[in-house]
Amino acid sequence: MISRIKLLPDHLINRIAAGEVVERPSSILKELAENSLDAGANRLEIDIADGGKKLVRISDNGSGLSREELFLCLERHATSKLDETSDLSSILTLGFRGEALSSIASVSKLSITSSTGESEGHKIRVEGGRVIDLSPAPANKGTIVEVRDLFYNVPARRKFLKSQATETAHLVEVAQRYALSRTDLRLKLSDEQKEIVNVDEKSDMTSRILKIFGRDVASGLIPFVKETDDLRIRGWLADPQAATRLNSSLFLYVLARPVRDRLLTRAVIQGYGHALPQGRWPAGVIFIDLDPSKVDVNVHPAKTEVRFLNPSEIFDVISQSVKEAIDVSPLNINFRSLPKGDAAQTNAPDGNRNSYINLSFSMGKPAKQPLYSQSQPQSQPPLPPPPWLNENENASLINQFTGSGSEEIKQQAPAGDSAPPSPAASPLQAQSASGSASASSSESAPGSDKASCELMAQSRLIAQLLDSYILVQGPLGLYIIDQHAAHERVLFNYLKKNLIKSGLASQGLLYPQTMELGPHEAIAAERLAKPLEHLGFQLEPFGGATWALRGIPSLLKPNVAKDALLEMLSSAKSRLRTLEGAGLELMLSELSESWLYSIACRAAVKAGDKMEDQEMESLIKDLSQTDAGGYCPHGRPSTILITTTELEQRFKRI
Repeated sequence: MISRIKLLPDHLINRIAAGEVVERPSSILKELAENSLDAGANRLEIDIADGGKKLVRISDNGSGLSREELFLCLERHATSKLDETSDLSSILTLGFRGEALSSIASVSKLSITSSTGESEGHKIRVEGGRVIDLSPAPANKGTIVEVRDLFYNVPARRKFLKSQATETAHLVEVAQRYALSRTDLRLKLSDEQKEIVNVDEKSDMTSRILKIFGRDVASGLIPFVKETDDLRIRGWLADPQAATRLNSSLFLYVLARPVRDRLLTRAVIQGYGHALPQGRWPAGVIFIDLDPSKVDVNVHPAKTEVRFLNPSEIFDVISQSVKEAIDVSPLNINFRSLPKGDAAQTNAPDGNRNSYINLSFSMGKPAKQPLYSQSQPQSQPPLPPPPWLNENENASLINQFTGSGSEEIKQQAPAGDSAPPSPAASPLQAQSASGSASASSSESAPGSDKASCELMAQSRLIAQLLDSYILVQGPLGLYIIDQHAAHERVLFNYLKKNLIKSGLASQGLLYPQTMELGPHEAIAAERLAKPLEHLGFQLEPFGGATWALRGIPSLLKPNVAKDALLEMLSSAKSRLRTLEGAGLELMLSELSESWLYSIACRAAVKAGDKMEDQEMESLIKDLSQTDAGGYCPHGRPSTILITTTELEQRFKRI
């Protein structure tokens, strides 16, 4: 009997492997850049032509290859990064499979020129997987790889490549990812002699982000660091209002490896919460370090995906870290000493104009009322930098957090302190630092008693504009506050604080409502029993696939409550399936918050409502002490700063 099972020839195996590894020219650049970095290079020069279809060339100053190694590197699964004793669960190199060069060579015209620096260099030429020539060639220590005429021998693959502009954009994105991966890396990308990306080894992360993201993002960067027993995270995030419409502006690195991971992306989006405008994506750079044995990088031929041993823990830490970085007040001015007008007294029951709040849900114009004032948050020392940052990055990151010198902060922040940065270090402060030399050179750290006294003496309420905006003069310039957005945020945080403190009141149902739950929804209901109870839901198994709803939040009508519960369970079901359960509790919290938005929105002062001086002063004070006060719960900005420098420039004074 003739066997129907046959061994495939090598040339066909290479073509199949190329289909997995070489999707487009940017895939080639990724593989070659990883080889260079694994070879110890800290300088990469990249040249492309016709979107990489005609040429992708990369030159490095790595360790180089000998004559014998030039032959071996083209064999399938030939690599210097693994051996028989290697542990596949603890891979720290960017590449390790040993199939990239052989796959690329099978679908292109490839040449490699290399030297170890100990002997003369050599050049090997390959076409369609067949070695054409190997000869001596002058070369400095390092390697030059040229890939020409991609898919010349596979026209069916070549016709699926996109336009030159599209393929170039993909190449630029790959170059940007590696340019941001290390601050000691010099990288230059040129498209037919036209320079597109250029960062040198002296550029810190802020400079690199400025070159790659532009000034709009870089001027409002929010740096953060977070360290737990098993996880270390550092990042630079764009201010929510600088979020982009592209989903490719978030650069994620796991163990220095660029990855595209939906769990990590979702965690960052969850951390931004509703501060992220609808239809926008977060921009920034985040590095994640953890025990290599707790992450599997060998799950995809292109090595762009990873799998975590504890995805829920990763999700929660990243989401909370981002939330702590974003949730800071927009005002670095202490308004408690704003000049009092003639109507300084108030009708508050105890004589304190900030002592109570009247949650009126009428749809008409609200009655005048004092505004609730949250207690002043305690000033906390900034999070100390982790030891795995080098000294230059330590100083840079600390200065971005506090605006002060690294030595001063090292004395203030004891080792092991995991407190988040003080709310006084606001996005607006970071954004305006470049435009206010006097502010950035202050001897007092923001949030200190001395700084507060200085700021108090310089702040002044100006007026209400168009019965909708509050104008305040501060030491950095003119603050314009949207009264509705600001009041809505203050009210929302007040309601949320009560929700967290004691939970939502529950009302029992005279006749329990039954509902049929699918297997995944039932699992979600079991896992979230306690959080659901905290929200006012009393849900119990009733036999088989039937569950009984015996209690609902008192602020909801029964039909609304049932729909809300089913929505939460459905979302949880999706999360269980796609993210292995990561972030379920945070997702539930996010949904519960949405119930509070409409309450805060209806109770807040509206645009067009005239406010008295003491009401505006009270609102300003509350906003200055409110987490995420720079944005209303729906993501609109509550405060805009026009710096003194900007005003003087507009009036041609400077």
